[in-house]
Amino acid sequence: MPNLSRLSSASVAVLVLLKEIFLLSLEGRRVTLIILAKQLGVTPPAISRRAQKLVRRGLLARDGACGLRLTETGRRLALYALRKQEIFEAFLVCTLGYRWEELGNAGESALRMDDELIERMYARSGRPARCPHGLPIPTREGQFSLGNTVALAVLSPGQAARVSHVLTREGTLLSYLAELGLRPGNHVTVVEHIPFGDLLKVRVNRDAADQEHIISAALAQIVFAEVNPAQPSDTAR
Repeated sequence: MPNLSRLSSASVAVLVLLKEIFLLSLEGRRVTLIILAKQLGVTPPAISRRAQKLVRRGLLARDGACGLRLTETGRRLALYALRKQEIFEAFLVCTLGYRWEELGNAGESALRMDDELIERMYARSGRPARCPHGLPIPTREGQFSLGNTVALAVLSPGQAARVSHVLTREGTLLSYLAELGLRPGNHVTVVEHIPFGDLLKVRVNRDAADQEHIISAALAQIVFAEVNPAQPSDTAR
């Protein structure tokens, strides 16, 4: 990632905000002030004031009346922050034995850490390609690709895939996903879309056994899967 010294000079608050906009954009929906405020636990007016400053700095651009999008510089900063957070989370899981539901917002502590320390944690963890939630860890050059992944909610009945990543850090929800086997690396098939109740029946293969579960469409929107995977998963465990 170019110009690391300049990137590391950004405040933690700015890095958190840009990172969250990037993560919200991965869900495929427009990032609005209301959505971002809810995600960060602050009021929309507070987010609006912060956003105005970042627009003037060239890190954000307006997307319609109440929407926000990252500029190229803002995206580089967001990926810089995401790399530090994901490496720290992988270190906690791979080296210290944390479970993914125990991480919470612990990864944001990494934004205050020295870049060299983070890189040493990365090496100590075995240089994982993905974080415990399955998202790719951005490279130092700012490369990030989700590949051929889609939300479970849009898979057709009978279509097989492999869980790639989940877009949540809520502990209770991650525990539930683990119980269902909907975690990175496990194969999943949408059996049917249930028209009444906005539900899906999915078949999950783990430990060489199939299990079927009924999940909500809302849950299926935050679990992403790789269609026709060609390589074994290298997700950090």
